[in-house]
Amino acid sequence: MNKDVDFSVINFQTYDAYLDSFTTIEDACYLADAQVARRIAKLGYRSTKVPYTEKEFQQRHDLAMQQLQPKIMGIEPFSNFMRSDCTDPVLLQFKHREVPIFSKKLSTIVFTTCIHGDGSEMSGYIDLENSWQNAMRRTFKHTNWRAIYEGNTKLKPKPQHLSFRNLRYNLVLYNDSDNFKVVHDHRYGMMFMHRGDHKLIPVSGKSTPFSKNVQRSMVHSPKFGTYIFYDHHVRKKV
Repeated sequence: MNKDVDFSVINFQTYDAYLDSFTTIEDACYLADAQVARRIAKLGYRSTKVPYTEKEFQQRHDLAMQQLQPKIMGIEPFSNFMRSDCTDPVLLQFKHREVPIFSKKLSTIVFTTCIHGDGSEMSGYIDLENSWQNAMRRTFKHTNWRAIYEGNTKLKPKPQHLSFRNLRYNLVLYNDSDNFKVVHDHRYGMMFMHRGDHKLIPVSGKSTPFSKNVQRSMVHSPKFGTYIFYDHHVRKKV
């Protein structure tokens, strides 16, 4: 393996979690705001080395995952079509998830909305890996991920995705995917069950007994709007 790769970064799923590892017990006791503690950590006051910037962290994380999972290099990631100077928050989030998703360590659902040409609002939940695989296989009505990564279009919900809703036409559709089954629970509402480890993934913002199975994050792009990512770390069967 490449000795220049910093494998320690793969212990952190987010940049904030990485910065939090530099904070001290005293920081937690006396600094009420976690953001203040993170700003102090960024300056290098809590370590003998200056922490990576957010961009450096993402680059190091991607490189480490690629070294650990070289088999995915047989797949041409759509991020190869991104501009080298791309700073779009949503596109960078897609790129950041490619290696762990194709390595079967992570399974991600994306929620997005968009306005149709007739003025109606569409929304839907999308199995990210399934959508990428369909684009690679060029299945019927697949999403044009190359155009998305090139910045020419946004990710739009389609009737074949995990869920699709168009309220103007009173249209609501649900579909199972390669990774998830749709579950309707009378107490907790719509959820998705991962086919691999059978863990339930709630998508509402309310706390449920299954909330620990998912990490929910909202990302806004000035160009493409707001997306919600539901990341599930896949548990291997023993």
